[in-house]
Amino acid sequence: MYRAYALTMTRPQEKLGIPQSISRQLAENAPAAWSAVLGVIAVAVVLTYIATIAMSSTHGFQLRDAQNRVDRLQSEARQLETDVAKSSSVGSLATRANGLGFVAVDRIQTINAVGHSYALAR
Repeated sequence: MYRAYALTMTRPQEKLGIPQSISRQLAENAPAAWSAVLGVIAVAVVLTYIATIAMSSTHGFQLRDAQNRVDRLQSEARQLETDVAKSSSVGSLATRANGLGFVAVDRIQTINAVGHSYALAR
């Protein structure tokens, strides 16, 4: 008789028309829910990876262009330093001074700048 009684028992939720408890719903739907969550995470990771690769390749091109510009500017700076060294050499300055009409000095005289006296050429 006990067995017959056990077969005729129903759950209170079924008898009252209440849906299953949340814990049972989660237990039944857990594999599908976890699959969906993992799928969304996987898609997010893939999209993030693609965006990162695209940005890094763009930055790589910009970095290469900037490095080429730095190399070109360094080469130009070396060339300008060489030109300045040639222009400021003693021989070059003497040639330009002669071209402007300056003459070489035989005697050097000093001027007392502290006493506010200056020599004037007449």
